[in-house]
Amino acid sequence: MVIFISPDELEDEYKESWKLGWIKSPHIDYATNAIHAYFEDKEVIIFRFNKYGFINDNRYNLYEISAGNVGITIRIIKNEKY
Repeated sequence: MVIFISPDELEDEYKESWKLGWIKSPHIDYATNAIHAYFEDKEVIIFRFNKYGFINDNRYNLYEISAGNVGITIRIIKNEKY
């Protein structure tokens, strides 16, 4: 499964900072059902899956994440153990 998130879908306070390249190292946190990243040396939530009615429990899957100016692409990979 592939998910694409554009900068306009990020939390309002981080949209412009993302476009300027100030946000680094996005990653999924299943406990908050969100994408976290680093901004000004702090870990922040930049995207919340629940706003789209989606629960991403990455305890049971693997993922690859790619990020750039145009957005975030996530490839969800089924974990064969489950």
